[in-house]
Amino acid sequence: MLWRIYIHRAGGLLAEAIAAAPDAVRATTSSLHGHLVMVAGIVAIAVGDELVIAHPFGHTQPAWIAVILGGPALCLTGRGMFEYAVFGRVSRSRPLGVLLLAAISPAAIFLPPLVVAIAPALVLAGIAVSDASRARGRPPEPPSPPR
Repeated sequence: MLWRIYIHRAGGLLAEAIAAAPDAVRATTSSLHGHLVMVAGIVAIAVGDELVIAHPFGHTQPAWIAVILGGPALCLTGRGMFEYAVFGRVSRSRPLGVLLLAAISPAAIFLPPLVVAIAPALVLAGIAVSDASRARGRPPEPPSPPR
């Protein structure tokens, strides 16, 4: 799902967006920062996956919740930054996904790690489906980096 969310539309247009940008250095820096945030999110997701694999049931520690839910939130934040660098806008699903993950976090303390891990999977799946349905039947959007 992360690959689908990352590559959908913007992932293949970075070079074109940088070429079309009035300030190529700014566009490159902005997309680099977005990628760094996404990589930090992927590292957090990997840590969360290891915790869930090692301790699927039982009590979920607050730090575990931070990586299980925070990793996908970082990925969505970085993808939003990247999307802005390429298209000059951010799809509503990115910040809504981050807000949904944050809203889930207080209840996560009462759930086992395996159940907590299902929540971000569902959020990411919802975003991937939303992206695909929004793009269905439409031509690819050309890059239009912010001016």
